[in-house]
Amino acid sequence: MGLSFSLETKEELARVKNRRSCCARAELVAFLRQGKGRILTMGTATGTPGGVNHPAGDPGGAILLATGHAAVARRIYSLARAVADLGVKVKTERRARGGRPIYKVITAAGLETINTWLAGWSAVPEYRCCLAAYLRGAFLAAGSANRPAATHHLEFLVEEEGEAGRLQAVMEQLQLQPRLSRRQRGLVLYLKDSEEIIRALSLMGAHNAVLVYENVRILKDMRNQVNRLVNCETANLSKTVETGLRQAEKIRYLMATAGWERLPASLREIARLRLEYPEASFKELGAMLVPPVGKSGVNHRLRRLEFLARQMRARGGE
Repeated sequence: MGLSFSLETKEELARVKNRRSCCARAELVAFLRQGKGRILTMGTATGTPGGVNHPAGDPGGAILLATGHAAVARRIYSLARAVADLGVKVKTERRARGGRPIYKVITAAGLETINTWLAGWSAVPEYRCCLAAYLRGAFLAAGSANRPAATHHLEFLVEEEGEAGRLQAVMEQLQLQPRLSRRQRGLVLYLKDSEEIIRALSLMGAHNAVLVYENVRILKDMRNQVNRLVNCETANLSKTVETGLRQAEKIRYLMATAGWERLPASLREIARLRLEYPEASFKELGAMLVPPVGKSGVNHRLRRLEFLARQMRARGGE
């Protein structure tokens, strides 16, 4: 089974290189803040959202992450080790019946130690590169995105109101305008506009995901353009046929009441062609005349025939 678009995006983000230590710190801070409700103290019987139970262990330690995707686990392991010096390790657990293994990023530090470290970074990042890194960390911890071929939707599920406000401030500084809603599990910051989703993915460094979005958008634009052209062409064709049939009917009435002999030669020729080709456009009729006549000339002659038919009908077919 293939990965979801969210997991593909997270695995791509897990390979983005932070060029500055402040960006790496911002990413880890965001991950720990937004994922704080998912960090489990070892020795409890609590399971992850995926239903994995954590066996008893060092009561002072904590599980920062339990995931089925090695790239994401490596990312958090590297950040926690390089930035916070939390003394982390990765433990792999095999599921029964050949399921995807679970990678747990474990630190000997407890939740109190993690919260103390986070308290030193309470403010919103100052630099733009750090804001983007913060957004990336938040997405790794609490983000998801629908595949663009379905619906445009990117969201962050945050459990604490203060963290939701901080993340919203970060997004607004990056010229993103998230909407806020409440669910049973917490607060949701989400984007619905495809342009904003593309901007958010690009800021985080998910350039392959951006290409997927752009390809889908191009295909949709092309499909819409083709549909518009087909609809326009169909409407024009219907209008041309309706006009031709109306003119042919009036010409037949005119010929039945007045006869051909009373018409000038130029009108007789266009009248004959219109009766023979009621579905033809003005341009096509003009090309059949000898010498050829432009669309405006054909239109003028046919309007003259219609006018004569109306006059004849008004006089009672005299």
